[in-house]
Amino acid sequence: MSEHYDVIVVGSGPGGATVTREFARAGKRVLLLEKGKEHKNLGTYLGAMTMFDRFGFFKSREGLTMLKTTTLGGATMVYSGSAAIPPPWLKTKYGIDLEGYAEAICRELKVDVLPERFMGEASRSIMEAGNRIGQEWEPMPKFLDITKFKNGRNSGARASLGLNYGDLWTARDFIRQAVEAGAKLITRAECLEIIVKNGVAVGVKARVAGKGVVEFYSDTVVICAGGIPTPVLLKKAGIAPAGEGCVVDPTILVYGISPLAGSYRDPLVSVVSWKWYESDGIRVGTLIDPWLMTLMGLAKTGLRHIPKILMYRKMIGILIKVKDELGGWVNMKGEVSKELTGDDMAKIDKGIAIARDVLIEAGCKPSSIVAGEIRGAHPSGTCRIGAVVDNNLKTSIDHLYVCDASIFPEALDRPTVITIIAFGMRLVDHVLGRKRTFTGSKG
Repeated sequence: MSEHYDVIVVGSGPGGATVTREFARAGKRVLLLEKGKEHKNLGTYLGAMTMFDRFGFFKSREGLTMLKTTTLGGATMVYSGSAAIPPPWLKTKYGIDLEGYAEAICRELKVDVLPERFMGEASRSIMEAGNRIGQEWEPMPKFLDITKFKNGRNSGARASLGLNYGDLWTARDFIRQAVEAGAKLITRAECLEIIVKNGVAVGVKARVAGKGVVEFYSDTVVICAGGIPTPVLLKKAGIAPAGEGCVVDPTILVYGISPLAGSYRDPLVSVVSWKWYESDGIRVGTLIDPWLMTLMGLAKTGLRHIPKILMYRKMIGILIKVKDELGGWVNMKGEVSKELTGDDMAKIDKGIAIARDVLIEAGCKPSSIVAGEIRGAHPSGTCRIGAVVDNNLKTSIDHLYVCDASIFPEALDRPTVITIIAFGMRLVDHVLGRKRTFTGSKG
């Protein structure tokens, strides 16, 4: 059984959704394959377990937990909705200018900061406390439509279990638009390999639920499966450098018990500080896990911390995310090796100290403060620009491209979605040979 398309896209996260929509709107016959299904039970623990690979317990060989989703829409179904423009170093160090694309995305998706009344009491108190001690906290821009945002209570801690409301953008929005423009979507379709003939990608082989192994053919193949699955497919296609090196934006939560309101009902990452981003590669913001995940995190830090869960509704969480050094690998089985360096750990320790300072200033007792486990938030950099793909995201195999977090040449240490969408739009323009005009763009 086989079918032919102009473009085949593998993976439905922000990169795959964008590439599919842009090609479909350009009149191309596009097929989007997604390994996961369109989960409906969003916002529940059971739903989250089925969306995350290995029920959320995917780990590197060294034991570092990594967030890896398998669902229509990818990681945007469990993200905080935070929006950050591409880092300036993409242009200065790598000659890639995404400014016009980023500005267009921000306009289309109504990126804006939360009005103060929607931030939540705990987030406001952290911002005020942080600014009293010179930490330079500010509201975090979001993908949201303020007119749909009801009392700021739709996206609290349970958003980490799956977004089941309509005020935050997810990749499913672009997928729906792509299908309306004529794209074909097949879920529960696991790409097994890229079909290459005479050095040219001509299609993919996939295991489709209810149909077995199916070959699909196309003029162009774009792999958007994510930072871990994408290098596996490229290695199978004979691209040896794929998977050599990895970054993960190591993340840790620091909790404190507040005398006032906790942050469980606040929108995730309502406020943030970039003060240490340029100098140290450290970013901090407000975020707390759902109740059960917080309990599990406390248990991992030691039995004596478990009773703190009784004060969950008074707990404030501070997210620390750091820019890690390149290292490790992803092999052909999809196994990951990633060990944090001494410099990485020093950044994490500094971030914990920053979090303690602001929590204490906000009224948390020092004895109530505890740091959770380190997690890999954004597995990426495994098919880097300059190592596996060129600046136009093309691999060494003709007609084969990549567009997901795996292409990042170094750790982003910031929300990734705008950067990935911008790369997707730029990739389609390159393949189609078109020049996009940005209305109102500075560049």
